[in-house]
Amino acid sequence: VLFPYLGISRPYIFDLRPDESFAKFLTENGVPLYLVDWGVFGPEDREVGMADIIADRIPSLLKQALEHAGASEATAFGYCMGVPMTASAIARDPSLPVKNFLAMVGPIDFSEGEFPEQTQADRFDVDAVVETFDMMPAEFVRSGFKMLNPMGDSKQFQSLVENMWNPDWLRNFRAMNRWAEEWVPLPKQFFRQWVKHFYQGNELVSGEFRVVGERVDLSQLRVPTLCISAARDDIVPPGSARALVDLIGSEDKEYRELPGGHISVIAGRRAREDVWPGVLSWLKDHD
Repeated sequence: VLFPYLGISRPYIFDLRPDESFAKFLTENGVPLYLVDWGVFGPEDREVGMADIIADRIPSLLKQALEHAGASEATAFGYCMGVPMTASAIARDPSLPVKNFLAMVGPIDFSEGEFPEQTQADRFDVDAVVETFDMMPAEFVRSGFKMLNPMGDSKQFQSLVENMWNPDWLRNFRAMNRWAEEWVPLPKQFFRQWVKHFYQGNELVSGEFRVVGERVDLSQLRVPTLCISAARDDIVPPGSARALVDLIGSEDKEYRELPGGHISVIAGRRAREDVWPGVLSWLKDHD
């Protein structure tokens, strides 16, 4: 499984602690996982755009993972922002050695949710914003997400007070809270293109999204696909994620809307008990 994690936070949420690790769970159950850590983008990456990720880096990572594993095909795994990026790479080049696609809480229909309202062209001049900064600062990105749930931090610390005498809960809280506050900056060109093509243009749905001059047609994604959304996800509403199964051309596709929020489908007790085993079963069935 190749997992080119791409987002506004670090990938270690999937390998948080020895007893809280999706990566460990998969590998111990016979599924080799290649989790990509992009590091922290710096000023030298300011011009990295969506085409660099879709047309160059994901195919290159796939090739390297297969060479290391001695395998001929891999399951591609996208989470959040990685879903539209990975889906676009597969659809753009159906010859890529991808046998399955696992998509978790990833936006496809960008007309859903609060972010489209915040980023419409008549109220958000993304060109002016990106030319103000060398990179999109982590604090800028953090503020945008915090506005989706302004009371989130207060509720979090209320839970801390209520559980502060529970050592196991505290260990998980400290690890999760550290990850949740470790935001990373984004290359300015990537941010500009993400907002224009997706939030403002919704081009994956309209069929107008182009990479290196070639139109990305999601109906060309024909590999078996499992699409997972979270019922209480305020970042990627279920309808936004579900659009993937409506647009791709695969005959073997499944959609699951699970309880919880954006993070609880990948970490925490509910993920360990309900999500991870279901994903493993699907991967085994499609091996």
